[in-house]
Amino acid sequence: MTRRVLVSAVLCTALFWTALSAAEMREGLWEVSIQAELGGQPVSSTPMVVRQCMDEHGVQDMLAKLGGEGACTISDLDQRGDHARWNVNCSGQTEASGTAEADFGAEEFSGRMDLTVMVNGQSVPIAQHLKGKRVGECQ
Repeated sequence: MTRRVLVSAVLCTALFWTALSAAEMREGLWEVSIQAELGGQPVSSTPMVVRQCMDEHGVQDMLAKLGGEGACTISDLDQRGDHARWNVNCSGQTEASGTAEADFGAEEFSGRMDLTVMVNGQSVPIAQHLKGKRVGECQ
């Protein structure tokens, strides 16, 4: 179960970037803090922090590791100013569907993703609160 939460957290990071990259977010090294909840209960008392090079190549690599290219689709993207909402549907290694929304700038974002993830044939609700900031150039 914990591995599924970790995979969905990394997946969320990639999906946030994919959805928001059209919003003029700068490529580079990003630090993303993810606080996950399963069924309304926090998974951990501290957020998980992921540092990832966010550019087209880095995001494609992340998505490929999580189930192959094209495993997740974003639909109904509605961007108004510095706020965006969209739907997510993933199949393959990780099956999930849900909604997301974020407030963003070129150097930071914050948002929430509400997903239903299939784990051992059961639907598990996962809410993830994300905060990201650009911390430098990719190495």
